[in-house]
Amino acid sequence: MKKFIGLFIVCLGWVTSVQAQNFEEEFNAFMNQNQQQFNNFVDSINKQFAEAMAANMKAFTGEQPMVRDPKPKPDKLPEIKKDNVPELPVVKPQLPPQESPDKPVEDKPSSIPAEQFNFLDFNLFGENVHLIKKPFPSGLKGITVDDVSDFWVQLSECDYEEMLQRCRIARQQQAFNDWAIYQLVLRMAQQTYDHQYNEQVVMTVFLLNQLGMEAKVGFAQTHLFCLIAVEQQLYGISFVDIAGKRYYVFELDPYYNHIKSSMAFRTYDIPFPESTHGLDMNLPQPLKSIETANAEEEIHINLSMIELFKTYPQVNLEVYANATPSKMFRESIEQSFKPYLKTQSTYDAVSFLLAYLQYGFDYATDDEQFGFEKPFFCEENYYYPYNDCEDRSVLFSFLVRHLLHLDVVLIDYPGHVAAAVHFPTEVKGEYVQHKGKKYVICDPTYIGAPVGMEMPDFTPADRSVIPLQ
Repeated sequence: MKKFIGLFIVCLGWVTSVQAQNFEEEFNAFMNQNQQQFNNFVDSINKQFAEAMAANMKAFTGEQPMVRDPKPKPDKLPEIKKDNVPELPVVKPQLPPQESPDKPVEDKPSSIPAEQFNFLDFNLFGENVHLIKKPFPSGLKGITVDDVSDFWVQLSECDYEEMLQRCRIARQQQAFNDWAIYQLVLRMAQQTYDHQYNEQVVMTVFLLNQLGMEAKVGFAQTHLFCLIAVEQQLYGISFVDIAGKRYYVFELDPYYNHIKSSMAFRTYDIPFPESTHGLDMNLPQPLKSIETANAEEEIHINLSMIELFKTYPQVNLEVYANATPSKMFRESIEQSFKPYLKTQSTYDAVSFLLAYLQYGFDYATDDEQFGFEKPFFCEENYYYPYNDCEDRSVLFSFLVRHLLHLDVVLIDYPGHVAAAVHFPTEVKGEYVQHKGKKYVICDPTYIGAPVGMEMPDFTPADRSVIPLQ
């Protein structure tokens, strides 16, 4: 009887296996058929869009780039007399001098030449990208709208799905945000069309559109450029308003990298049907790629994040303050500050962090350090040799929120940025009200100033509150 039962189970397992195999084959065939139908549908959309592109061209003029704060920052920091400087942790890494972020980030050399095996092979933000080169059209005939329309159709008939899939994987597995995805798409286009800048523009816009991002090809008399919708305000970059949304001008050819904002150009005002949103500059998750810079003082920064930050245009301050730093940075910050904060009251702990920001960093304006405005994300304060008021306020806001779990807002003044903290108990000093809460001003750049002291040149009318998460 036991032998019979065993034989029955084996037979049942064989039948089940055969049925499962048949089901899997039928399922795969069904999926392949539906994938082909979907691909045909997308191809049809691209062809119809290419035709509509030529029929919906309009003339535009670039708007002047926005300036976040036209008033220059002070060259020398104000300081109050203070006899006893508090004992502070020495946690600022002494890294070697770093390159300015305006210099291009070079690809890391591959051990095998990519051209030898017909690969797209590069490193981006610590992530190795390896793709088989697929045949794409050789290039544009010209830069008329008909030329671009024809080239768009040719791209739609090529096998670009692996590129899109690589972008989806980077988003899901490496936590690439929209800006990092744009950089990935751009690098793919650059590798595919080396020194063919107009082709790079069309391919970049084409791939962004397939990924659901709003972008357009801009037509100037001598070249093409990318018009990209962004969900946040960008500064220092020309833009144009199309159907109530700002599209920012991104030049891929270095020769045209500083175009006049009043430049007249043409583009189409119809949206790509599958595009649903502009680029979101927020960084809710840190990159999963890890390239560590270990400092003697045990603060660790992720160089993959630094490379991403080097590519960032200037955005609203809350984007910098709300970005999530890398895990290694957060953990090393906790370990470094824990011995100094564990026995202190909330007020004393905030005072300690405030003094650390005031005395622990060397000051320089962005103009002095870079030649242009560049607010820092938290980790960048430990990468570059100097920082200024908004950089210190962003880092201070992170330390107070992360280590002490208190609410913080930024205070934006003409030519200056500070912070303000919501204490659980009454604290004296200058303050602002926001959504029914009292936030006491803390200025990380006013050397020696205690909690509640504001720079004397400012009045309540000068304050603008920037809420943070």
